[in-house]
Amino acid sequence: MRLLWPKARVRRVTELTPEWLAARGLSGLVVDLDNTLVPYGVAPPAKGELAEWNRSLAEAGIPVFIVSNAKPGRTRAWARSLGLEGWGLAGKPFPWSLRRAVRRMGLAPREVAVAGDQIFTDVLGANLIGAYSVLVEPIEPKKGLVHTRWVRALERRILERIPGPQNGGAQRSESGE
Repeated sequence: MRLLWPKARVRRVTELTPEWLAARGLSGLVVDLDNTLVPYGVAPPAKGELAEWNRSLAEAGIPVFIVSNAKPGRTRAWARSLGLEGWGLAGKPFPWSLRRAVRRMGLAPREVAVAGDQIFTDVLGANLIGAYSVLVEPIEPKKGLVHTRWVRALERRILERIPGPQNGGAQRSESGE
């Protein structure tokens, strides 16, 4: 069961600032695409808060990779628009794509945060490789594939059982308290 527990929970991926990462001894970030970085179906380019957040991470020298189960073309388009590396059909929670991203960063898994909106893919995958798992509240919780909406009901039951702040078993970020 502990493999399903995130180490941290945030409302938005943009809360994962260079300062937030540094305070936890983290030097790299792997992010999910749909419903974590951007809403389903939204096309690039990044604008506003997302573009500024990405710029702040780049200026701080923090490598960021997009690893998504979304279609490869969509994932590549977003990665290119942000000046990042990324790939789709990642097969999360299986660890090979997450390990590949961590290797490309030249970091150890314990130095990398993996952020996403789903326990059974993002959190589980992060915990399987020994990375710092961050559960991000979905941008649009009612949207997604039919199976995703079904899985959300299971996730709610798991989150109710996890010890810690607000049944998260994880520390919320400073702005997510």
